Amino acid sequence: MKALILIAHGSKREASNLEFQKMVSQLKVTLMDTFTQIEASFLEFAEPGIDETIHAMIQAGITEIKVYPFFLNSGKHVHHDIPEKIREAKELYPEVDFELLAHFGSSAHILTAITNDLQG
Repeated sequence: MKALILIAHGSKREASNLEFQKMVSQLKVTLMDTFTQIEASFLEFAEPGIDETIHAMIQAGITEIKVYPFFLNSGKHVHHDIPEKIREAKELYPEVDFELLAHFGSSAHILTAITNDLQG
């Protein structure tokens, strides 16, 4: 079974965390034919954390987890913190296939979305 974790930074402002969770809920509807399970997770300041989300998925029988960093820029969290969490998870769960996807800001579609918003 294949799952997707979308990771946001997390905020002390609960409304920001809820905004991300709402977006992930909408993606669940769109991507339900592709993934058995889709969850929101946070790096800091909010729950659930990455470790909790991974553990819960594995307990539910997930055998393949794709991780999508919902970060605009490729700073320390994208280049170090999230890959480190995935490395640790691979050590704990060697039977699970983990794939760290490119971060949101690297998408070729970002410029199109910005252009559409500004010209629309």
